[in-house]
Amino acid sequence: MELFKKKLSFDYVGHLRQFAIFSSVLVLGSLALIAFKGLNFGTEFAGGTEALVAMTEPTQLDGIREVCDSIGLDQPEIVRYGIQDEGRYFVRSRTRSLLKPDEAEKVKSALVGKYGTPVLWDATDETGEQIRVKFEKGVTKEELQATARESGFATVEVGVQSQGTNPVYLVRMPSIRERLGAGLKAKFGEKFRDIERMESVGSAVGKQMREQGALSLLYAILGILLYVAFRFDARFGPGAIVSLMHDVIVTVGCFALFGWEFNLQIVAALLAILGYSVNDTVVIYDRIRETTQNTTGKSLGEIINLAINDCMSRTIITSAVTLLSVLAILIFGGAVTRGFATAMTIGMISGVYSTIAIAASMTLVVDRYLSKREAAAGPKTPVAARP
Repeated sequence: MELFKKKLSFDYVGHLRQFAIFSSVLVLGSLALIAFKGLNFGTEFAGGTEALVAMTEPTQLDGIREVCDSIGLDQPEIVRYGIQDEGRYFVRSRTRSLLKPDEAEKVKSALVGKYGTPVLWDATDETGEQIRVKFEKGVTKEELQATARESGFATVEVGVQSQGTNPVYLVRMPSIRERLGAGLKAKFGEKFRDIERMESVGSAVGKQMREQGALSLLYAILGILLYVAFRFDARFGPGAIVSLMHDVIVTVGCFALFGWEFNLQIVAALLAILGYSVNDTVVIYDRIRETTQNTTGKSLGEIINLAINDCMSRTIITSAVTLLSVLAILIFGGAVTRGFATAMTIGMISGVYSTIAIAASMTLVVDRYLSKREAAAGPKTPVAARP
């Protein structure tokens, strides 16, 4: 299917310098934003808490935010779950624990006053909500729990971590889930149904997930490099890799610029962008190879222009149809999928541009460089690609 009645003849190679300047500004600007402004990491990467709150009917977000502020959640973000307001809301916060040092000390003072100094008091749990304790003389779980609750925390639970003559106990202090549930119940009464899901991520786990996300992108790019190197010769590989890195950096740079949340959804979107972009690049490279084999008397620059113009209808149609699907998710998918759809939209637009302005055009730059080396070493070999 052709969109244009007349055959296109735009000189893409002739604008190589302008493309290079524009792309360099985009990439360097994005890198500067990432380095100096940084990314707004989501709960999975920065650590924090995410809860799915269920109400019996749609509720104003400001009311839920008031409860979150009152219990001490740091910069809570409340978004609706689903396309329509069904009374279910995501509550996200960087807070991993609401337990204050003086609260833990209050429980410790009550236990020490009754049972003496413990031989073990370990409050290094990252959430701060579980304390390991062991006393020299035998103390039962029930006695510890009763004493802890007398200190003013009616919801304290005590469990046994390891059995023995003097067991090691786990004192479970009031959690974010309990405090949030109690606050919502107090404000909304019967309208509050339940906290359906609660997830907490520590800083160490968040750092590990950031590293794994970066490695997944690196492995994907290396895999694509091997594929392009196997299918095409050395003149094509660098352009493909540079264009892929361009798409990833520009997309991440936009998230740094606007402060949008960067989470696992965005990493998934970046991997999808890599696949979409390399598919476009391979189509153009195949057309360049076919045109090279079927055309005589034309320079490589003319062949690249001819190949891109021949593929332009296909590129526009494919990209437009895919973009419509992504825009539907962006507009109607709700807040939960908005980050993924935003990243895909930016990446797809960047991918179409980079395929034409970087991947294809850079083939000519690499060819000129290799041709000079080959001319110095001996007869020049023709541009070719593996079938």
